[in-house]
Amino acid sequence: MVKFVCLLFLYLWSYVASAQTDIYRLGPGDILRITVYQEEDLSFVGQISQQGFIDFPLLGNIKLVGHSQREAKTSIEALLGESYLVEPSVSVLVTTYRPFFIYGEVRTPGSYAYQPDITIEQVIALSGGLKDRASSSHWTVQRGLKKKEFTAVSETIVHPGDVIKIHKSFF
Repeated sequence: MVKFVCLLFLYLWSYVASAQTDIYRLGPGDILRITVYQEEDLSFVGQISQQGFIDFPLLGNIKLVGHSQREAKTSIEALLGESYLVEPSVSVLVTTYRPFFIYGEVRTPGSYAYQPDITIEQVIALSGGLKDRASSSHWTVQRGLKKKEFTAVSETIVHPGDVIKIHKSFF
């Protein structure tokens, strides 16, 4: 009965969390806590490498870059189920998101720890504000694994791994 209640809890928790976790795609630098139910030796905290892999006990390197948390969970469960465990139950939690970067016409360019729902305007403040020659509206963001570039406004929400450029003003 206890096992059933625990499995039900894990299922419901992953279902509720899935609305948020399917949006976010894992990337290099993310730190994950991976837990295998009733298998303490397989549970660990690890960082996704720059090549997109995490070194998992028994399984070796597993490519997780570009996966949602749910996809990573399903993939690890399938790999463990093929060779080692009967109906494994895995949870994948991002404990630390990869940083975002800001450069160009800001006083303190560099990488900053990701904070949920932070806007471009807040990031500019965090990086010391705009320099005298900075544009007050020409800001670009590179996002995602393919680094899609778009123009941002002050209310644009920053995502982990974003690269923000603050351009110079022409006047």
